[in-house]
Amino acid sequence: MIEIGLLGSMRVRRNGEDVTPSAPKLRQVLALLVLNANSLVSVDQLCEELWEDHPPLSALTTLQTYIYQLRRRLLLATGQHGAPFGTRPPHGCPALLTRVGGYELRLDDKQSVDAYRFEQLTEQGMAQHRTGAGDEAARTLKEALSLWQGGALVDVIAGRRLSAWSTQLEERRKSVQEQRFSLELDLGRHHAVLDELAEAFRAHPTHEAFAGQLMRALHRCGRRPDALNTFRTLRSHLVEELGLEPSAQLQRLHQEVLADRGHLRGPAKTEAAPVTRRLVPGPAQLPADIGDFVGRDRELDQLETFLGSDRASTGMRVVEVHGPPGVGKSAFAVRAAHRLRPRFPDGQLFIDLSAVGEGSQQLADVLSACLGACGVQREKQPTGLDELSRLFRTWTADRRVLVVVDDVLTASQIRAVLPGGSGCAVIATNRYRAHSLSTGRKIVLNALSGEESLQLYDRVAGERSRQEEPAAVHELMGLCEGLPLAIRAVSGRLTARPGWSAGRLAVRLRGNHRMLLELPAGTQSLMTTVAASHRHLPGPSQELLHLLLQRERPRWSVDEVIARLRPGAGDAETLLEYLVDVHLVREHLAPGAQPLYSVPRLTRQALILLLRGTPAADVPNGRTATVGRAGSRVTLMKAGVHR
Repeated sequence: MIEIGLLGSMRVRRNGEDVTPSAPKLRQVLALLVLNANSLVSVDQLCEELWEDHPPLSALTTLQTYIYQLRRRLLLATGQHGAPFGTRPPHGCPALLTRVGGYELRLDDKQSVDAYRFEQLTEQGMAQHRTGAGDEAARTLKEALSLWQGGALVDVIAGRRLSAWSTQLEERRKSVQEQRFSLELDLGRHHAVLDELAEAFRAHPTHEAFAGQLMRALHRCGRRPDALNTFRTLRSHLVEELGLEPSAQLQRLHQEVLADRGHLRGPAKTEAAPVTRRLVPGPAQLPADIGDFVGRDRELDQLETFLGSDRASTGMRVVEVHGPPGVGKSAFAVRAAHRLRPRFPDGQLFIDLSAVGEGSQQLADVLSACLGACGVQREKQPTGLDELSRLFRTWTADRRVLVVVDDVLTASQIRAVLPGGSGCAVIATNRYRAHSLSTGRKIVLNALSGEESLQLYDRVAGERSRQEEPAAVHELMGLCEGLPLAIRAVSGRLTARPGWSAGRLAVRLRGNHRMLLELPAGTQSLMTTVAASHRHLPGPSQELLHLLLQRERPRWSVDEVIARLRPGAGDAETLLEYLVDVHLVREHLAPGAQPLYSVPRLTRQALILLLRGTPAADVPNGRTATVGRAGSRVTLMKAGVHR
């Protein structure tokens, strides 16, 4: 039996014996594995957590040593390399398994971890509250909060991923505290929670929900001057630290306490955490919905079910949308956001990070513009990114806001623009699956089916064109490989050239790969999207990708890659999995056989053109590109790349 504590100082007990690792890196690895229990944690994720952007040359060997030490110290069972994902260890036996591309901590009972037990008790309390069992709900939420022995991961060195987990856990804790205090005040237990409310407000002096609940409790206890002083303290912190006035609802509560309104003296019928509401309409920044959108019904339903749920205090929810270049991630996010608009009455924000990824704009400037749209005047905004991020979390703390973040490049980018309120939600499009937050839900978009491709063609080009030359249209759709960006580009060209036939365009595309890749659909083309994905690859990944472009091997096994890869370039399997994660390489799996890897046809053609001297604007510095987390350089290989 193993017990693991993360809500406070890290504690690990095995059969009653303390086996908590003392080495900082071991604690870091263990914490990340525990928080992703029964799921794969990739080598990339572990290395990023341990060394951020500067892993040592011995990173993989060192990581293997850490895994060995954890297994030995915690008496964890092991698994064979390449074991099927989801294989369970013997009942009751925790295991640290080696998987393809990473590791998995298997726990037969996740309730042995206090963070999971906290979540289970929280959900139980919320369910009791929904059925009207307020007294039972309050007791259950109090039990959940009693599991906390300090700040989340307080004595664990946190990299990017653990920092995100820590923030999420702390926000969840505050959300549960708000709900529990609200229930206790409903039940007339203002004396019982007064000290806890005061402590919560001292810890979070700009938190309007705690301030409002403390004011009500103090007023009911006959301490009206203290209730008024609480408001003055809140206002002082908001004005001095953030340049904000208290919300309209808190100001109304202040006036009611000043007037000594009688209804404040007894339990309210529906006490809830004060919710900030703007007196003017909130931001509505979503781009126009796409009229010719086709398919994705299942994925849209999944996203709407998760983000649009009416469950109380479930914590801020994130959905990350992944997929290959040209598959329509941005269009999907916009369509989903429009469907969800009614559920987020305080505003919808659209944050485009493409300019940040290309280096032409700073993330702080993007966030500052976002705050300006929320009504925070520029002259009252701080200048640093961290301060702006805190101000954004404060503004969203008691609001229901939907944030769409488009073209995320790194986890740190999305982390800076995450809202702070449990009633908020985020949709993020990210072509780099391996660099996600490891939180929330992930939706991977695949190419459209043949029938869906034809539907999209009809909506853009009109059914008349398809009916006149059905064979030519089918050929065009085959060339587009189900990518909405390519289909819109082809259909748009026919619409713009009424004298052209589908057959004529098919003949031209058949003999000119570059034309299809460079056909624009709006402001983008397949060439520009593939170039953007390629540009940000680390040097070893670029080198391996160029190797995979060679025609003599359309599909590669791991052994074939190892035989051809330059010595010292890195672990071939890890590099291949990274390219699969960024959707530039496709993995082909067959039962009982080694996986094979290939570059999709259109992606392959675009990369070959890039490497052969497509305009330098698409490839930084012409024939060389600055790549890699540490800014290393790699020469774009021209030799050995064939049509």
